[in-house]
Amino acid sequence: MLFYLGIIPAFIYSIIWIPHLQLDKTYGFIAVHQQILKFHLQLGGNSPNVHPYCAAWYKWPLMTRPMAYYYQTAKSITDPLPVMGPPLPAGAGQVIYDVHAMGNPFLWWFGVAAMLFLIGILVSQPVILWVKEKHFSIPATLSVDTWIALYLVINYAANLLPWVKVTRCVFIYHYMCAVVFVFLAIAWFVDQCLRSYYQQLRALGVTITFIILAAFIFWMPIYLGLPLSPHDYKLRMWFNSWI
Repeated sequence: MLFYLGIIPAFIYSIIWIPHLQLDKTYGFIAVHQQILKFHLQLGGNSPNVHPYCAAWYKWPLMTRPMAYYYQTAKSITDPLPVMGPPLPAGAGQVIYDVHAMGNPFLWWFGVAAMLFLIGILVSQPVILWVKEKHFSIPATLSVDTWIALYLVINYAANLLPWVKVTRCVFIYHYMCAVVFVFLAIAWFVDQCLRSYYQQLRALGVTITFIILAAFIFWMPIYLGLPLSPHDYKLRMWFNSWI
C-alpha cells in the first residue's frame, strides 16, 4: 500500500510538474505549491460577492448553480458573429450564444436518486438484522450488489465530503470527481431494471434511459454554444439560479 498509494503517486505527481517548472522558472517546486496554497487561502468565501457563480458543495448534486463560461448576444444576422459558429437563422431577431458548465439535469437528478437508493440498501441490511435478531450486526456474507453499493457510496463520499469544510469560493466543476460515481449508480439501477422479471421495472429502465437521452439533445445547444432565440434560451433555463 505504501508503494502503490504513496511512492508511485508522489513520483508521478512530481514529474508532471517538470514542463511547467522548465517554462516558468519564477518559482521552484516547493515555492509554486506555496503560491497555490496562498491563492486558495485568499480567494474568499462562498458568496456571490466573491464570484457570481460560487456554489457551495451542497448545491452540486442537484445542480442548483451551474456556471456560464461564455455569454454573448447578436441582434440580427447582419451583426458580426461573437464566436466562430453556425450562421444565424434567417429572419432571426436577437440571438443568444451561451456556453454553460452544467450537466444533463435528468442524468444528475436520477443519479442522485439512485445513489440514495444504494445508501438505503446499505442501511437497510443491518437494520433488518437488528429487527430480526434484536441486536445490531453486520451480515456475514455480502451480495454482489452490496459490494457494488459499498464501492459507489464510499467513493462518492470520499470525493464529495472533503469539500464540506472548504470555505473558499468553489464551483460546480469541483464536483466532477464525485459525479462519476453518480453516473455509475444510475447505470447500475437502470441495468437492474432492464434485467428484472417485472415488466413495470423494465419499462421504468427504458423510460429513464430515453428521458436522459432526450434531455441531452434538448440541452445540447447550451453545451455547444449554438445560437438560440431568447425564447428558446429561457425554455432551457428552468430556474433563475441557472442563469
